Amino acid sequence: MAASDPGAVAHQERSDRFDLRAVYETSRILSSSLDLEFVLNNLLLTAMSKLLVSKGVAFLFDPLTGKYRVAAVKGVAGVDQGDLLTIEDVRRCELMQGEELPPAVSRLGMRLAISVAHGDREIGLIALGAKLLAKPFENRELEFIHSLVNMSSTAVHNSLMVEELKIANRDLDAKVQQLNTLFDLSQEFNATVDRDRLVKLLTFALMGQMLVAKHLFLLGVDSSEGADGVVDGKAFRVVTSKGLGQDPVDPAMLRQLCSLKEMILLDGEIPAGWEAFAGRGLQIALPIRQKGATCGVLCLGPKMTGQPYQPDEVEFLYALGNLAFVSLQNSYLVEQQIEKERLEEEMRLARTIQEGLLPSSVPKVEGLDIAAIAQPSRDVGGDYYDLVTLEGHRILIAIADVTGKGVPAALLMSNLQAALHSLVPIDITLEDATSNINRVICQNTGFDKFITYFHGIYTIADRTFKFVNAGHNPPMLLRADGTLELLEKGGLLLGVMKGLPYEAETTTLAPGDVLALFTDGVTEAMSPDDEEYGEERLEAMLRAHAGGTAKEILSAVREDIRVFTADAPILSDDLTMIVVKAV
Repeated sequence: MAASDPGAVAHQERSDRFDLRAVYETSRILSSSLDLEFVLNNLLLTAMSKLLVSKGVAFLFDPLTGKYRVAAVKGVAGVDQGDLLTIEDVRRCELMQGEELPPAVSRLGMRLAISVAHGDREIGLIALGAKLLAKPFENRELEFIHSLVNMSSTAVHNSLMVEELKIANRDLDAKVQQLNTLFDLSQEFNATVDRDRLVKLLTFALMGQMLVAKHLFLLGVDSSEGADGVVDGKAFRVVTSKGLGQDPVDPAMLRQLCSLKEMILLDGEIPAGWEAFAGRGLQIALPIRQKGATCGVLCLGPKMTGQPYQPDEVEFLYALGNLAFVSLQNSYLVEQQIEKERLEEEMRLARTIQEGLLPSSVPKVEGLDIAAIAQPSRDVGGDYYDLVTLEGHRILIAIADVTGKGVPAALLMSNLQAALHSLVPIDITLEDATSNINRVICQNTGFDKFITYFHGIYTIADRTFKFVNAGHNPPMLLRADGTLELLEKGGLLLGVMKGLPYEAETTTLAPGDVLALFTDGVTEAMSPDDEEYGEERLEAMLRAHAGGTAKEILSAVREDIRVFTADAPILSDDLTMIVVKAV
């Protein structure tokens, strides 16, 4: 028997001692190094030299992808270091050969494999090709490789941990660098509201940090004026683009990008519908979302280095995009605020000018007590009233209401005031004066602008009041005996057609009579229930307070309207009223 042969026994003992010494020396050398590449290469070379094989591969398991990465390769064609392979049916901490060998490993020409593990962690796989002499692996060789891998697993694990720590430190350094960059950029962005400066900062950041030659940034704006398109009622504007030509985005592409809810990254095959996006050389689109809506989109082309976008870079781009969005939005808000303040200042000036067109005080007239109020629904309005003292102890009382509100109505009102005052020095009848004013208004306004107008002249000597009503709300003349007359005689409202005739009528204002001239802002004042104040309420207030002074009657009407409208801060229309009481 071979066991009884002293020489064979001695050879076996020397071989066993040699294998044990090799395992010990290899594990000692590997444990002394924390270089993962050195450890894996030496472990693979030791196994190959001892088992006399010419091919071998060391795999590392990637828990994120569930695949095995080629960490070291010797003599194997068709596979390179860094390749990822899907290897199934790996038996933990066991030798695998023959039918037990995973198919993916077998296809590489491997004949033996053993998994590398440390504790509960699966580290990788050592795979070896056939022996050079085409002999099967002996039991002692299998025991050797099993012991070698098991004893070296700690060294592999430690070097792998060091490698992971290095990667983590590099990632941490990159994160710190990105945070420092974002901090510096935020200071730059917050230091200015100059949009051109903000756009340059964004462009330099993208080119400097991402090394991209093409980019596009879309921003949602409040007004569609100057916008490049409107998507779902939201206006979008191209704030900056580079490398995309004069027309960086067409309407279809704009709708596609501004409806985006999640990042799109073109890597390999282009998804259906994104051909135009890819055709412009863009690769990634990041939606900037606020309160569940897309309010901006940052698009970039491929990096000039040719490397793919990494997750940490995508996070940086999201942060940069949000920072740019907030700063650019603030610049628009500041611009709007400045414009608003400018308009408010112009409106205050217009208000001052318009107030100068109205009587600065109520003239004292023998036999009359007069009070007046003009309250525009906006800063300026289209209501007008005037009290002009004439020769021959007379006074002209006028009231008008221009269609519309605001600045256009105020301009037309000033036109009316100028026309009226130009006719005051001329000896002309009320009828002719009305016709002349109508001619001026027709010449200076469009077909859709009209003026309701009423004016009359009171003569102190005989208490007569001659008037012309050009389509205005008929003034109410409440007699001292309680009867009510409406002053309706006249013609059509001003601005309809030139050359229209107007008729005048004369009445008297006896002591105790109350004449109320008003615009439709009085009778059409709205309650919270959308009910109009109405002429009946106005008549009732005139009757209820007819015994008071003109000012008391006017104040009573104004207070009743305030209560009726629930003290609305802004009236639905300009409110103008004149109360004349004969005394």
